[in-house]
Amino acid sequence: MQSVHVVIIGGGYGGIRAMEHLAHHSQISITLIDKNPYHYMQAEVYDFIANKVDMSSVMIDLPSLCKSFGLVEFVCEEVSGIDTQNSTVSTTAQTIPYDYLIIATGSRTYFPDFIKGLRQHSHGVKSIPAALDFKQQFERSLLNRIEAQTQGCDVKPFNIVIGGAGLSGVEIAAEMAAYANHFYANGNFGCRGVDVYLIDAYETILFGMDPYLIESAHQRLVQLGVHVWHNNRIGEVRENQIILDSGKVLDFEFMIFTGGIAASTLTQHLGFETNGKGHLIVDANLNIPMHENIYAIGDITQAITEEGKFIPPTAQLAERGGEHVARNILRSLKGKAKHPFTYKNQGVMIALGGEYGAGLLPGGIKVKGYAAYLIKKAIFWLYSAPLRRRSNIGKRR
Repeated sequence: MQSVHVVIIGGGYGGIRAMEHLAHHSQISITLIDKNPYHYMQAEVYDFIANKVDMSSVMIDLPSLCKSFGLVEFVCEEVSGIDTQNSTVSTTAQTIPYDYLIIATGSRTYFPDFIKGLRQHSHGVKSIPAALDFKQQFERSLLNRIEAQTQGCDVKPFNIVIGGAGLSGVEIAAEMAAYANHFYANGNFGCRGVDVYLIDAYETILFGMDPYLIESAHQRLVQLGVHVWHNNRIGEVRENQIILDSGKVLDFEFMIFTGGIAASTLTQHLGFETNGKGHLIVDANLNIPMHENIYAIGDITQAITEEGKFIPPTAQLAERGGEHVARNILRSLKGKAKHPFTYKNQGVMIALGGEYGAGLLPGGIKVKGYAAYLIKKAIFWLYSAPLRRRSNIGKRR
């Protein structure tokens, strides 16, 4: 097998998984490029913003992780372009050659331009800084509300609005409601006044998912006191006020928007074909069409099943994509034909506030409550613990 250099852009779930599968081959050297020096485990962000864990619990140090593999170099710079003719990647400081390239820069919160004021007056949680900003501002507002009780309980409503009732929206709504309930009960504060509103554009939350998950999640949200508004679309967002297409007006202290994702802004500068939200179009092998040595995986791509159905972007999908392109690169180096990418969902686990969850496991096994919570925590541990062990090895080198 010839010696080759693989460049991976993006240290998210897919990029890390591809690196793990390629780094054990001595003929392959790897450069991992990311503008941040950490791997952000975004799937656990609800625990962070609800104060269950600290910031270090949702981060892995990328320089240490890369050092642990030996033939992996980490470059903490932002990619500015790709020269496919010369097979190079340009960053803000250098040009890096590649034999194979994997693009895995993930996604960002999609703020539709047709919703006036949405981008200016709502939060996303797709990055550590955004999640940290929301967390700190939320806690400051809770303190301000407690201090306002010097004038009695006649204080203004404290509403948190979550726009979008997909997986992220439901998990965040449940966790924020559980956190608020615990906060007031634990401190014995008499003036309870935090309300969480989940704005759902469809007739049901988790639209398109299994009915068991929909029903379990809805029951839990009701139990936590979340106000779920179905069939409501956001028409306009003003400072501390949301206006729905139905004419309803709701004041809020904070708004988190989870109603959609767009590909990272890198795709705008590459010249490759994209869809309306900037997701890269890939072929059956996860290659960029007409570029046999360039792959794209995870949230940055438009993933489609063999039946032509859209596959929702998840950490699981990104990981499977990373494993697949690594295998295809190894097959190419051995002169073997590539295999097309097929995706089989290995189950879904949803965090629903406090020590409660719901999920579907392989084989159609249904689980909810504390058992589901423990299973979800175990899945996270099985993912994060090996990375932390490797990072610790790299730190000592």
